[in-house]
Amino acid sequence: MADVTPEQVTPAAPVVTPAKPKATLGAWWVLAVLFSLYLVSFIDRHVITMLVPDIKAELGLTDFQMGIILGPAFAIFYSIFGLPLGWVADNFPRRWVIFAGAVMFGLATAASALADTFIALFIARMLIAIGEASLSPAAYSLMADKFPRSLFATASAVYNTAAKLGTASAYTVGGIALGLAGGTAIVVPIVGELQAWRLVFLIAGIPAVLLALLLFTFKEPVRTQVAKPGVPSQNILGFLKAERKLLIPMLLGFSLMAVCSFALAAWAPTYVARRFEWTPLQYGPILGAVSMAAALTLVFKGALVDWLYAKGGKDAHIRFYTWLLMGCLPVAAVTFWIPNPVIFLICYGILQVVALPTIVFMSAAIQLIVPGNLRGQIVAVFLFCLTVIGGSIGPMAVAALTDFVFRDDAKLGYSLAILVCVAMPVALVLLRLSLKPLRDAVTALEAADRVSTPPQAAS
Repeated sequence: MADVTPEQVTPAAPVVTPAKPKATLGAWWVLAVLFSLYLVSFIDRHVITMLVPDIKAELGLTDFQMGIILGPAFAIFYSIFGLPLGWVADNFPRRWVIFAGAVMFGLATAASALADTFIALFIARMLIAIGEASLSPAAYSLMADKFPRSLFATASAVYNTAAKLGTASAYTVGGIALGLAGGTAIVVPIVGELQAWRLVFLIAGIPAVLLALLLFTFKEPVRTQVAKPGVPSQNILGFLKAERKLLIPMLLGFSLMAVCSFALAAWAPTYVARRFEWTPLQYGPILGAVSMAAALTLVFKGALVDWLYAKGGKDAHIRFYTWLLMGCLPVAAVTFWIPNPVIFLICYGILQVVALPTIVFMSAAIQLIVPGNLRGQIVAVFLFCLTVIGGSIGPMAVAALTDFVFRDDAKLGYSLAILVCVAMPVALVLLRLSLKPLRDAVTALEAADRVSTPPQAAS
């Protein structure tokens, strides 16, 4: 028998266990910068809800006029400008897109302090909306290029925690500032004498301009692609048509939940003031604590969805949310009929913590299936629909029911109850319809990844 040298022996290929995808420290820093800007954007967006009684009193506005300021003045322009800005985010450096928008919405918020008419306040809200419309399409695109797919939901959850923290800060800071001022005017250097609500606007606008400079502490990442094998690069219309069975019910379902979210964000402070005769100093910190609780649960939800997805739940991002929605329907049905303020706030808190934070589930699902060259545009389309339908219909529908149907400011709770009891069940049905198309789309793309990624060579 011939001798066999060691060089002739072919060792068995070792079994390689794929490493769990991890995000780099740089990715987390990008997320931290985006988080800070998203937080201040929500302060600038929502602080006005704490100032409604003072603005109405000084400018002589009606509920319906304030409904326009709270709703369409922001929502329509946020939505319209989000579409071209989504295209800009897909074709130009995303850091500069966000920087320009942050400077705009920060300065427009500060300028709201000088508004002395309905038109002036409308224009200020319009400019805030245009500036903020630049943020999320570019931010989600950046996150998708910095984080592995298995961490999309977690990254999105962290980012969206800023929305709740920003809302909490708007409620808390606004309520405390108004309470401490006690309705007296304050002298501000250069600007002159300002009422407390004007000073709140002025202070709220400054941080965005300063934080925007942090965008230049990291480099623009290379854009990644997500595509099915053999399918050429699509434009946005082609993608929307190809995935319409998934996108239409998902889009409408989340839009109806946005109706509830925008309506409650706009009118809950006023409702508490009218229904229970509480002052901003009393209810502001409590509403802020509710938003804070919602924020603290978002990362847990995102991590849980990523775990379900890793376990084979291809539709986990939407299915998990529908479970939450089912559990909250009975609470929504009774919340605005409760006469006790403590029990009301508990029920309201359940809705805000469990059911109303939707964007984390929607955005993570989108990033799984959207090509890299369309991410900003598709996010902009979704935000367009969510903001037009939710941001316009939500606050205005509540105001219209109160002013034109019930004709009684004290019936604001009736208007809110009708809205949530109609919108939430319909949203649940639509989102359940999107589950199978989502499973099919994710399965197809995962199969494409396996085909396009060659196995590791044995060492």
